[in-house]
Amino acid sequence: MANKNDIEGDVGQIVAGDSVVGPTLSNVMHLNIGEKEEKFLTKMQRTEINKKVRELEAISGINWKVFYRELLNKFGAEVMDEFLRSKFNAACEHLDTRIAEYAGSSIKNDQVETLAPPQVPIATAAAQIQVKEIPCKTCHENTQSLKKAHFKILVLFGLMVLMLITEAVVVLFASPAKASTEKVAIEHVADQNCHFDGKAQSIGSTVRMADGVVRQCTDAPGDAPSYWEIPSKAKH
Repeated sequence: MANKNDIEGDVGQIVAGDSVVGPTLSNVMHLNIGEKEEKFLTKMQRTEINKKVRELEAISGINWKVFYRELLNKFGAEVMDEFLRSKFNAACEHLDTRIAEYAGSSIKNDQVETLAPPQVPIATAAAQIQVKEIPCKTCHENTQSLKKAHFKILVLFGLMVLMLITEAVVVLFASPAKASTEKVAIEHVADQNCHFDGKAQSIGSTVRMADGVVRQCTDAPGDAPSYWEIPSKAKH
């Protein structure tokens, strides 16, 4: 007689599920083939990891979230609730290594600060520095040249001032003499004329005087003024 099997669920569950024989005269067969179930961290393991992460934060000064994110990325979990228990030891070793790294770095920094020389104030350091004068071979010659050039400039300036003063004095004293000469010349020119009846007559002019005699304006020798005289023709 054929046996009838009733299968509950999908066909694929027959491997890991239950196969129940129908109410016919057949044997009941139960197959329990299951895969090994993955387990997650226990509360104590979570506490241990948290303790190490907090220690890392204290040593490095980096926020604890950074180290949790590092664990999740390294061991392939999205959140700590899904962190596999089988990776607990590896996670602890990783955190211990990180703690040792940051602790070693901190010790080195402390040693460097200890060995570093004490800082000296800038003013004190400057006072302690002794400036050594370097002899200058050409400095003396340059100084002498500058002195000579300065002296020449002073001499030239003095001569220029003296020339200006001399010229001013000459102009001052020459002006009255020139004015006097011009005045004498003007007077001399004025005296070249003869005067009659309130009028000036030039040299060579003839005028009939009140006495009826014709007289001629004659130039006197030297600086003497011109005068009237009877023409030579009238004398004869």
